[in-house]
Amino acid sequence: MRTTDRRPISVLLAAAALVAVAATPAAAVHGGSDTTTRSHPFVVALQTAAGEQWCTGALIAPTKVLTAGHCVSEADDPRSLRVIAGRTDLTGSGGQVRRVKDARVDPRHAPGLVHDSAVLTLDRPLPQKPVRVARQGDEALFRYGRAATLLGFGRSGSDGPGTHLKQAELRLAPLASCDPYTLPDDSPLLKVCGMPRAGTTDSVCKGDSGGPLMAGGVVIGVVSTGNKYCDTQYPVSVFTRATDVPAELLS
Repeated sequence: MRTTDRRPISVLLAAAALVAVAATPAAAVHGGSDTTTRSHPFVVALQTAAGEQWCTGALIAPTKVLTAGHCVSEADDPRSLRVIAGRTDLTGSGGQVRRVKDARVDPRHAPGLVHDSAVLTLDRPLPQKPVRVARQGDEALFRYGRAATLLGFGRSGSDGPGTHLKQAELRLAPLASCDPYTLPDDSPLLKVCGMPRAGTTDSVCKGDSGGPLMAGGVVIGVVSTGNKYCDTQYPVSVFTRATDVPAELLS
């Protein structure tokens, strides 16, 4: 339910991360459709040492994974996370598993999920082809109304753990469209809003954090927050804008 004062609820919801925790069943990509790591080989899953799905990420170099800052800051021990590539269904055993050697969060990362990005360094290279991250000069990829594809692991809804890679096509929109998960003073230079296509309620969900938003074969966003309860009330998706990720994290 909305209140007459939008800001308090916005602050509360914008700070709600989409990592999967044991107390809350993990899920990802509310709506959408199944896809595969063969179609998107750069998408990886992050699991805890206990084998629980935690977040999603994108391989941006053979030993580098781009994910959300809160996926690292909220982990008990980021170096205990396992990175799984080439495995469409997390209940299987295919693909490759790597350990995290180092984890670096954007030093500007702050409450309200501002500058919400991080890069993991793996103990060994992965064989999958990395994906390019948008930089200055890629402004056309962020045009409002443009289609972009969200990728993440899990089911549609909050009724079970995230297990399968899924995708959903969204439409880029002004940040105000992603109320109540954005604030009036949020900058489009820092965040991206993705809205469901007409007739759908496709959006991010728990377990999606850190997953890539793709346009033109390029990562333009990193899942940060959005449809916390995986329902139809607020099916909106908010991403850290890829051009906000510091160059020193990507190198």
